[in-house]
Amino acid sequence: MGLIRGLRSVISFLTILPSGAGTIDDMARYAFFFPAAGALIGMISGGAGLFLFKFLDHSLAGWLTLLTLLLLTGFNHIDGVLDLGDALMVRGSRERRLEILHDKHHGIGGHASLFFLLVLTGSVLSLLGSHVFLALLVAETLGKGSMVIAGGMGKPCPKGIGSLFITKLRERLFTNIALAIAIALAVAIASCGPFFGGILLSVSIIFSALWVTYLQNLFGCLTGDMLGCTSELTRLVSLFAFIVLQGAFT
Repeated sequence: MGLIRGLRSVISFLTILPSGAGTIDDMARYAFFFPAAGALIGMISGGAGLFLFKFLDHSLAGWLTLLTLLLLTGFNHIDGVLDLGDALMVRGSRERRLEILHDKHHGIGGHASLFFLLVLTGSVLSLLGSHVFLALLVAETLGKGSMVIAGGMGKPCPKGIGSLFITKLRERLFTNIALAIAIALAVAIASCGPFFGGILLSVSIIFSALWVTYLQNLFGCLTGDMLGCTSELTRLVSLFAFIVLQGAFT
C-alpha cells in the first residue's frame, strides 16, 4: 500500500491526472517514482504528438505537442522558471538573490528565460516528426529523474515546500537516487537501446549535476523552484541530445 500511495502522490504532484490527493512526505519518501511519472507524461504527450504529426504541419504539430505536455502537467514548474530567471539576473549577495527568487512579481529576466525555454522546446519538438513519441518518453523520464538527483545533491533552503521535499528525500537518499536512476535507465534502454539509452541518461545526469552545482554555489541552497527548473532544462537538453544522436547514427 505504501508504494501505491507514494506513486499516486508523485503523479498527483506532477500531473493533473486524477490519482487522488498526495502528501509531501509520501512524494519525497517515494521520490524514485519521479522518472516513472515522467514516463507516463511522456507516453501521453508523445502519443498525442504522434497523432498531431500525422495530420498537421510539423511546426504546428510541435507547438501543439508542447501545449499538450504543459496542460498535462498543469503548467507545473513554469513559475519556477520565471522566479529563477529573475534571481539569476540579480547582481548581489546570496541573500538578495533569494529575496528576488521568492518575490511574487516577475521581471524581464524571468519572462525572457521562460520565452527562450518555450521557444527552444517547441522548436526542437517540431523537428522530431515520427520520433516525437520516443523522444518525449525518454526526455520526460530523464527530466523528472533529474529532480531526484538535484534534490539529493543540494542543500535545502530554510523554508518552502522544496525544503520539506529535499529534507525528506535525503532521509532515503541512496534508495531514492539508485532506484530513480534504475527506472530512468530501464525506460531509456527500452526506448532507444542500451547504447543510445546509456548516452542519454549520462548526458542528463552530467547536465543535472553541473547545473545544480552552479545553483548551489550561486545561492548556497536549493528551492523547489530550482528543482522544477532543473526538470525543464534537463528535458530540453535530452531532446537536443536525442536529435543529435539520431542525426549522427542514421
